[in-house]
Amino acid sequence: MERSWARTEEPRRRGGDGREGGGTGDPRAGEPPPIALHWHGEADPDADRAWLVKNLVYERGRGLTAGQWGTGKTFAALDLSASVMTGERFAGRKVMRTGGVLFIAPEGAFEIPVRLRGLVEGKLRGVAAQRAAAGVPPPDLDALPFAWIEECPPLARRGAVHRLIAAAHASADAMHERFGVELVLVILDTVAAGAGFEDENSAAETQRVMDAMGELSRATGAFVMGVDHFGKLVETGTRGSSAKEVGADVVLALLATRTEAGEVSNTRMAVRKVRGAPAGYEIPFELQVVPVGEDGDGEPVTTCVVQWKLGAGAEPRPAAVRERWPQSLRIFRTALSVALVEHGALVRPFGAGGPEVRAVKETALRWEFLRAYPAGGEDEAKRTEAKRKAFARALRTALDKGLVAAREIGGVDHLWTVGEPDGRDA
Repeated sequence: MERSWARTEEPRRRGGDGREGGGTGDPRAGEPPPIALHWHGEADPDADRAWLVKNLVYERGRGLTAGQWGTGKTFAALDLSASVMTGERFAGRKVMRTGGVLFIAPEGAFEIPVRLRGLVEGKLRGVAAQRAAAGVPPPDLDALPFAWIEECPPLARRGAVHRLIAAAHASADAMHERFGVELVLVILDTVAAGAGFEDENSAAETQRVMDAMGELSRATGAFVMGVDHFGKLVETGTRGSSAKEVGADVVLALLATRTEAGEVSNTRMAVRKVRGAPAGYEIPFELQVVPVGEDGDGEPVTTCVVQWKLGAGAEPRPAAVRERWPQSLRIFRTALSVALVEHGALVRPFGAGGPEVRAVKETALRWEFLRAYPAGGEDEAKRTEAKRKAFARALRTALDKGLVAAREIGGVDHLWTVGEPDGRDA
């Protein structure tokens, strides 16, 4: 007991270096505060989790709203803002905490006033009318607790977040004074613009950015949601290091079907990750065009608002099974299907004891691909060369992804699909 006492009370009273008066945990004295201990049996296991939006966004923490261009990422972030300011449901989910929003816009800040006007006219005006009719005080649509800043210190640099915390505290004080509400949501649009990455693929830099978002949340008591871009392929998730999604408490993915001409359809929000709550489902929505005025030439000015496509009592639909073939291999896949039907044959590429598959000669597949692939160029030779390079690139990608297999049979390269009926390979 005496030895135990000497290792605890006496050093704590004297401080780590044995001097009197140390160990207070006062940061001003040069010592960090003590780390609190929590014991099993003391915390209530039946206590509800603290949510901003129930089962979707936590009251505090860090998250990502990500997607490719044209899928409505910023519009979804603004719709979330409208919900937490007014208490209206977000994507069919109940808002548990209302308050003010700080929007950090290091890129595209000039669009914020127009999009806020669209949000008011396209969605909140109807909310206010419904509340007034029901005898409930409507939100003041001329003065919402929404503030924004147009710069962000590079969060990938150590210590940069403290300047951002100071700005957030200033906005929180102003919201409390002007509206009587707390700051409950901080949106960073976009993570890439606010991070100041030297190498976006660096796990260390990305972790510093996610740590900064977490520190901002702890300092303000608000949830910090970063708007982020997907990479070239949707299957790879957010652009850059995987440390983004690993470090996030919430990941919402804005998905859509997009043609090569840029037409977007089938928009939906996939709930990729929510710590401690169900994930892996999709909530469909559409981007509704809203007129907000005219420009100096008399041309109409429009923006968009998110309209969630959930009927009364409807449940979000399960996420579709992920498409194995990426969009970039669409022409290659079509050419392979045609070649297998018209030129394919049943073969045993691994000998008489191996499996039987329907395969096609590489030359026949290449011919079908060259016929289907559009290529520009000043003359036939350049167009042919562009097609040839595109085929080589597509074939290499399909092989790397395990979508097709290849084998030399009788001195000729043959190919077949893997795991699909047309390849007869289960």
